[in-house]
Amino acid sequence: MKKSLDWKKTALEWPLSLYNIFVIVVLLLLRYMFGFNNLLVMDLLQALLFLEAASQFTVIAISTRKWNDVKSQPWQMILSVFLVAGGVLAFVAGKTGGNIHVWTVSMVVNGYLIAMASITIFGKLVKLAGNVSPALVLGSSFFLVIIMGTILLLTPRATTDGISPVDALFTSASATCVTGLIVVDTGTDFTFIGQVIILLLIQIGGLGLMTFAAFFAMSFGQQMGLAGVRNLSRLMDSEFTNDLKHILLSILTWTIIIETVGALLLYNTWSAMEITGWSTTDTVWQSIFHSVSAFCNAGFSLNSSNLENFADSPATSLIIGTLIVLGGLGFMLLTTVGRHWLLRIREGRHRILPVQTRFVLLITSILIVLGTGLFLTLEWNNSLEGMTIWQKLANSYLQGVTTRTAGFNTIPTSSLLSPVKWFFLVFMFIGASPGGTGGGVKTTTIGLLFLSLRSLLFRRKSPEIWNRKIPNFDLQRAGAVLLIGMATFGVSSLLLLITETHSGNQFSDMDYIFESMSAFGTVGLSTGVTGYLSTAGKWIIIITMFIGRIAPATLAAATSRVKTALYSYPEARITIG
Repeated sequence: MKKSLDWKKTALEWPLSLYNIFVIVVLLLLRYMFGFNNLLVMDLLQALLFLEAASQFTVIAISTRKWNDVKSQPWQMILSVFLVAGGVLAFVAGKTGGNIHVWTVSMVVNGYLIAMASITIFGKLVKLAGNVSPALVLGSSFFLVIIMGTILLLTPRATTDGISPVDALFTSASATCVTGLIVVDTGTDFTFIGQVIILLLIQIGGLGLMTFAAFFAMSFGQQMGLAGVRNLSRLMDSEFTNDLKHILLSILTWTIIIETVGALLLYNTWSAMEITGWSTTDTVWQSIFHSVSAFCNAGFSLNSSNLENFADSPATSLIIGTLIVLGGLGFMLLTTVGRHWLLRIREGRHRILPVQTRFVLLITSILIVLGTGLFLTLEWNNSLEGMTIWQKLANSYLQGVTTRTAGFNTIPTSSLLSPVKWFFLVFMFIGASPGGTGGGVKTTTIGLLFLSLRSLLFRRKSPEIWNRKIPNFDLQRAGAVLLIGMATFGVSSLLLLITETHSGNQFSDMDYIFESMSAFGTVGLSTGVTGYLSTAGKWIIIITMFIGRIAPATLAAATSRVKTALYSYPEARITIG
């Protein structure tokens, strides 16, 4: 009898999951068609509420382990009880003429339904992560977020005058892939609600949907299983498979702390500048938006000219640049460094950082110094002319950092010298570090290939660093990522030149090549091409941004386990050069 009841409970799980997806779809359609100040919509929301509560209590009622189920999902059950009580009160008040604000009640009910449905879907995603390829999970999760974002941006309250489906898709893809290329003005064409949607897409795209899904599912009592833990650890580039929940909590904590500190610093800087047209509320929102956008390496700005109006503010450049660097380093690296210093303080003895961490920090430091120095030298008498020495240094630092990952700019990209644009292309191709929020082929890929070149020049059998040998398989993966990046950039540039050649716009081939590389590196810098792209050109950039965001991580996740063959073929020498 017990087995029969458990089987019934299991049989209900997938229909209930489909129901939760149905709930979200219905809510989005209702929002799109009617908004939430509609009595018919309110009645439908109450009906969905009772269906949701009934589904929760039904699962518990037929279970043979009722108390265990309640203990494993305490917050879910508490929310169900309170929301049912609230729904009953709202219904009674409506029948007796009570004065309850329809919009307030509908927002609460709507938020609850989406939260409960999301928790269930997150749980299914986490279980799915243990049964399918991590690469498939990564790609499909980003695709899902982009589609959901597109639907939300198409709702009437998200924009001031409406937006085409292609432009909504482009904006959603750019935000989710943390690129920053825009076809409509973020600050003027989107309402506050639309800007919040974009900010949420940036945050989810920066951290990754599976990070949120795993954390909230585990927090609400969902079990991942060993396969799910292993696959998610591979997606996050983490070796701590036995402490995943704490790692996820650490990532979210680091994110909140850094973004909060960044927002406070920006608010302090901008409020002191007394910017014309900005109220205190505007300054707060601008600070929050730019802090999240910078840490997630998105490059989205609420200002039509990005950060060009802050070229004379060294503090702005330093704050934004530092947020970009921290986000580009990767969440696991920040967590590793944090644990390292915590253990060092507790134990009172010197501890050496892992080779991976030191390698990323070394390559990143070299690129920051190189980028800042090149920009400062080449643009000294061009775009930097007339600035003080501190303004020149701060702007050069920001431009040297943002080129690899973010896309913020205090100086118009179109005004830069051709040599600067060429070194920008190289830096955009390199991108951020593994596990970071940027795109590109990653800093470690270039670092490993440089070590391989050094070992070849010095006739060493294999690349080495800090008395450690680099496995040949890592070099093969680095070469594969490089080839995929070059192929994606080449095909994207070619197609863009084909579709835009006869568009009548006064842009050079270099401008379109620059745009293509910016999309692949999920950087967001542009010479002004984006807003003039044809529909075909927009689709090319959308696909390029998607590939640039997931391709390196997908390849790394797909090839993280090596299958050792039981046989070996004789070697064959191939002439090179």
